[in-house]
Amino acid sequence: MSKVKASKVKVHHGPDGTAATGDQVHVYIFDVFHRTFLPGRSFDSLERAAQFMRHEQERIYTEQEAVPELFDLPFLSDDPDLLARVEREAEYKDRLMRDLDSDARARAKGR
Repeated sequence: MSKVKASKVKVHHGPDGTAATGDQVHVYIFDVFHRTFLPGRSFDSLERAAQFMRHEQERIYTEQEAVPELFDLPFLSDDPDLLARVEREAEYKDRLMRDLDSDARARAKGR
């Protein structure tokens, strides 16, 4: 198995003043089309989380029939409370969606 280059992945952080919990890295899914966030999995290391995220991207690309800009987008976060936080903090949700929309557009250009 090849080694994952975790140094080339982006980890989204919770809002200022929120603390990440230990070494946990969480993989969430951003449903670009429906503009919602879906649960994912938690990992003890960035390398394992990045590897899972890339496998999820490959699975999504083969299963979804959409333009690449609208594919579900797995992403990494150190915020264990992200799903609840985006429901109660509109500013955080808007910032995260703006960042992820940018990632989705960049991905579409790269394909």
